[in-house]
Amino acid sequence: MTDSLYQCPVCQLPLTLAERTYRCDNGHSFDQHKKGYVNLLLVQNKRSKMPGDDADMVQSRRRFLNSGFYQPMAMALAELCKQQLPADARVWDAGCGEGYYTHIIASHNPGFAMQGLDISKPAIQAASQYKGIEWCVASSANPPYRDASIDGIVSVFSQVDAAAFARVLKPAGKVFLILPDADHLAALRALIYANVRDYDTSKHLSYLGQGFSLLSETRLEVPLALTSAEQIQDLIGMTPHAHRLSAEVRERLASLESLNDNACFKLYVFEKSRT
Repeated sequence: MTDSLYQCPVCQLPLTLAERTYRCDNGHSFDQHKKGYVNLLLVQNKRSKMPGDDADMVQSRRRFLNSGFYQPMAMALAELCKQQLPADARVWDAGCGEGYYTHIIASHNPGFAMQGLDISKPAIQAASQYKGIEWCVASSANPPYRDASIDGIVSVFSQVDAAAFARVLKPAGKVFLILPDADHLAALRALIYANVRDYDTSKHLSYLGQGFSLLSETRLEVPLALTSAEQIQDLIGMTPHAHRLSAEVRERLASLESLNDNACFKLYVFEKSRT
């Protein structure tokens, strides 16, 4: 029997792992998949039959990220985690997708106990190819981790739930937020919209609210040189713009074979109150 960071999503008692099944003292049980992940998303907490990214979206994101376009940001994030967290930190990637950033952070920080969570089952199935990481299907709004059990939380372009983050973080725990800067993918957006507006970054510092203080704020600009229609379509599929394309714009973008743009990120580090 092995203790885990998980708590039962039904009754919130601790879960222990024995013979590939997580159990609590109230008798609730959750089988570990043969690929190593566990599904702790209760049916009543689903907003749809298959919440989150579908398999096609997951594969598009994997192709794009594995091509290395966002690697400079991923490495900067991994280094920030190394600087701010203890060598044996428990780190939760909230909304981890297919595991690209989780894997890079873990590889750069081999002492970390990495936890990857996403509401998309296809995403976690894809992520489970990366070994040595605890993968879980669940909602970041109801993370199945014990209170004050996590040293650091990573959120890359994902939903931020301040109350959930505060509950699972230890005192003085860190939150690493990666969000788009005002001019993120400006060239792509100019192809989609008649009037291009900068991203509104004014809310970034208020996502976590009281109980957290800002430690650092960094801008990172990564040039992108996309050289195929597939790369361009994969990038579009990773953005919220994919759901807003008119038929005319979709057809025009489908004919593009190259695109030069800049990915512009803001990297924030917050600290939870020490009391």
